[in-house]
Amino acid sequence: MQEPLGPLFVPPDAPDRFWMLIAVVAVPVMVVSVMVMVRGRLPAALSTMALLLLPPFAYVLGDINLLEESKTVKFCGSCHETMSPIVTALHQDTETLAAIHFQRGRVSHADACYQCHSGYGIWGDVSAKTAGIMHMLHTVTGDFDYPLKPRATFDIDSCRGCHAAATNFRAVEAHQDPDMQQLLLSGEMSCTAVCHPAAHPDWALKGATAYAEQHR
Repeated sequence: MQEPLGPLFVPPDAPDRFWMLIAVVAVPVMVVSVMVMVRGRLPAALSTMALLLLPPFAYVLGDINLLEESKTVKFCGSCHETMSPIVTALHQDTETLAAIHFQRGRVSHADACYQCHSGYGIWGDVSAKTAGIMHMLHTVTGDFDYPLKPRATFDIDSCRGCHAAATNFRAVEAHQDPDMQQLLLSGEMSCTAVCHPAAHPDWALKGATAYAEQHR
């Protein structure tokens, strides 16, 4: 059993979200089943409602599929002007935090961007997908200021989800300091660009046009 070293070394709770899917499917099925057993058939109004709801339901499923696809590194890199240099840096850079994780296999090559930027838990997913939709709107309208400005502090739970139980992480004396733990957990201090390298290189944050000009 690992020695307790403070709250920084406790992995954040991963919520069980499967019950939500069960509830969404099970509750309407139970209601319809009860009505069929009691009445022997479905009311005409309910049948009509089902036909009216089918197209929106299919649309929602399509949106869910799109949001799932948007989690991939390939999708992120398809935003050519803004994100393609950042994805290029994952493969070419050797010093920044994202590239180090990516090249050493510490994050999935399929959805590395989402894995680090989604935060932790269900609200992490919601905020990441909301931010992704805003990124697409900014891309369509061309409303991006360069260089892109990373967040002042990174979501520490994204780091703790993988590192909290790691032996080398727990062995770092600075991580065991109670004051340091409090600063990190409160968001007053960031891991990146302080003790650890910046997440992405400066050249990757200036957009594809600046990258192309620099590499002529």
